[in-house]
Amino acid sequence: MKFPMKQTGMRFFFFTFGVEGRREALSRLVRGEKRPVLSEAGERVREVWAGLHGMEAAFTASEWVLMPDHAHLLLVVRPGAGREVAFNPLVFAHWFLWATETAAGGGKVVGPPGGRWDRYVSVGEWPAPAVRLWEREWWVDVALGSRQLGAIRRYIRGNVARRWWKVDHPDRFALRRLRHPVLEPAVTWSGMGDATLLSNPFLYHVRLSRSAPPGSPAGDAGIERCLGLAARGWVPVCGFLSEAEREFGRRLKALPRSRWVRMAPYGLPARYDPSLEDSRWLAEGRLLVLSPFGAEEREPWKVTREGCLAMNARAAELCAPSTRRPRCRS
Repeated sequence: MKFPMKQTGMRFFFFTFGVEGRREALSRLVRGEKRPVLSEAGERVREVWAGLHGMEAAFTASEWVLMPDHAHLLLVVRPGAGREVAFNPLVFAHWFLWATETAAGGGKVVGPPGGRWDRYVSVGEWPAPAVRLWEREWWVDVALGSRQLGAIRRYIRGNVARRWWKVDHPDRFALRRLRHPVLEPAVTWSGMGDATLLSNPFLYHVRLSRSAPPGSPAGDAGIERCLGLAARGWVPVCGFLSEAEREFGRRLKALPRSRWVRMAPYGLPARYDPSLEDSRWLAEGRLLVLSPFGAEEREPWKVTREGCLAMNARAAELCAPSTRRPRCRS
């Protein structure tokens, strides 16, 4: 995986590293503080991160947060002045693991041989670090647009708030198999959030077509019809996938005391991590994320037409016990 910067321009890489055994070795959280208070090991990690630009002019250490047991880091890689910068995020991650563990043990940190960020280095070419800090599993995402980049920045900045929400409401952030009288028992249901929303007698299915987007008469009428029910205390069940459904969701969240069930057209992964916005709604008891698929039935995060049709069919059945319930469709 090489990114020749001269051709592709600026790139943004979002790294997540977990502390080995999920030990709280990097920092501690203090209520009311926006940033964690760093431990000695956390300070060494911060120093390596802050020193990246001095090591490679193409690097900018952008947003970052060192939580007690993991780190989120946004690295900006931009073209050099008149030179091509070949960059492989896998090579960078392996170097970062070595460099931070070396710094934490009091050793000297150097860059990769020849300053090459696209060349794999065997373990034997590095001096062994004095401490073992990180898990060897880590994650990287590449931001390919301004919307995704903005979401990553908000995610990093809101990580401390998310942790307190999880501490204060552990039941709402636990992904679990769900059983409930309104859920078909033969289906594998999983979810995260306030499952008592399923007991609300005023559940209604929202399905707004892609052929009636916001701004069209049919699209606007459908959105207003669905919002009217939510304003009266009904709880929508929706995938929030089409343009009209997303606009409905945006306006729904602005309603005071509104609550909703967001259906997923895929199986939720075992390590499902909600977005910053979803985390806020989960903490407030306004949201239930619900999937009618096991992780083995639908590939996590993969949206297919077949999955959407099955999701909508099961959402309609979930809302069907009372024939007097309205259906919001366009």
